[in-house]
Amino acid sequence: MNQRTTVFMLVLLLVSSGCGAPASTADPTQASGEQVTCMPAPGETVEIADAKLIIEYNFTARDIGVHGLFDDHGWSELCVYDPNGVQVLAVKPQSQLKDLTMAGIFFESREPPEAEFSFDDLKARFPEGQYEVRGRNWDGTWLRGFATFMHDVPLAPTVIFPALAAEEENAGDVVVPLDGLVIEWADVTATVDGGSVTIAGYEIIITKVEHDDPHGFSQPIYDVHVPPDRNSLSVPIEFLEPRTVYELEVLALEESGNQTITSGFFKTE
Repeated sequence: MNQRTTVFMLVLLLVSSGCGAPASTADPTQASGEQVTCMPAPGETVEIADAKLIIEYNFTARDIGVHGLFDDHGWSELCVYDPNGVQVLAVKPQSQLKDLTMAGIFFESREPPEAEFSFDDLKARFPEGQYEVRGRNWDGTWLRGFATFMHDVPLAPTVIFPALAAEEENAGDVVVPLDGLVIEWADVTATVDGGSVTIAGYEIIITKVEHDDPHGFSQPIYDVHVPPDRNSLSVPIEFLEPRTVYELEVLALEESGNQTITSGFFKTE
């Protein structure tokens, strides 16, 4: 998980069995005899506003994980089922958040190293296809929708400039100008398994490493999406500070939403 992501959630239940499986003893809903299955009752059902499930591969760190985003005006429970009908996620706000409900949630799974969790492991555990999303809305209506999950993961972008340092402590080996800094990278033309790829765009994230905000909310971050036909991005001098270490991430975004990161460090002059 990288620093640009902030995740707010009260209850996140990762369920490895089907919807009929008994709740874990760690399930906070079990004490009240309630199991979160989001089984819709007869009545009005509306389509959820946003449902996404993607793969993120960090080529530099050599790790892989699954990200999800589910958003609407406000729901009191939400469940996700894989194409085989296996429940993989249940979220249910509790206590004072129960009446207020949740408008949306973004999560990142743990991202194990490739030696522990490979692409083959991911493909076996998360089949391609339509992941059904069901939920109960704040006004009593039922939400339903689908997140399309694909296995097409792009190759990592090759950063041409600057020549990044692999570790933060070596950032001083890569000194860049304050004025006129241009990030450059090569086109990504294939998936990690050698297949054809459709790149929807690139994302460039520059993060000031040292920052004294204890919560990190004001940490200086320059985050830009560019079209797929671009190979460079100018960094405004207004963002950069002299003699400062930054982390650079360049992401290739595949049309399914799957993304691959190349990252490293540099220091300004």
